[in-house]
Amino acid sequence: MNDRNYSASAKLRWYPDISCPTCGGRVNSWDKRCSRALGYKQIVCEGCIAQEYQIEVEELRDTMKEHFGLIPCPGI
Repeated sequence: MNDRNYSASAKLRWYPDISCPTCGGRVNSWDKRCSRALGYKQIVCEGCIAQEYQIEVEELRDTMKEHFGLIPCPGI
């Protein structure tokens, strides 16, 4: 999950001192919002969350929007 590419990554807030507890990758403000909505105690990257639920990242984003009203941070 370390090689995630975003169209405008400068619009995301990255957390340099925090890494995903599952894969060790970088996490950002979108990962934090998803993790909180799903009740995780730590910030887990969206790739690992999607993998845990056995869905694609785009499906996770759609689910977050449909069920929680969360829209990905600009730049994703």
